[in-house]
Amino acid sequence: MLKILRFLFAIITISFALYGILSDDFSYAPLMLLFMGGAMLVMGIEEYKRNKKVSASCLVGACLLIFYTSFDIMLG
Repeated sequence: MLKILRFLFAIITISFALYGILSDDFSYAPLMLLFMGGAMLVMGIEEYKRNKKVSASCLVGACLLIFYTSFDIMLG
C-alpha cells in the first residue's frame, strides 16, 4: 500500500514539475511541494518500518520543512 502511495505522489509531483518547466507557469509549485512532502513522508514511514530510524527521521524532518514551505507559499 505504501509503495503505491509513494509512486502516486511521485508521479503527481513530476507532472506538476514538468508542467511548470514546459509552460513557464509556476503557479502550481505549492501543490508540487505538497505532493513531494507526501512522498517524503511515505518514504520516511517505509524506512521506519525497516528499522532505519536515522534516515526515517531525516526524511520526516525534510517532509515537515517542505510542508511548511508549501503552506507558507499558499497562504502568503
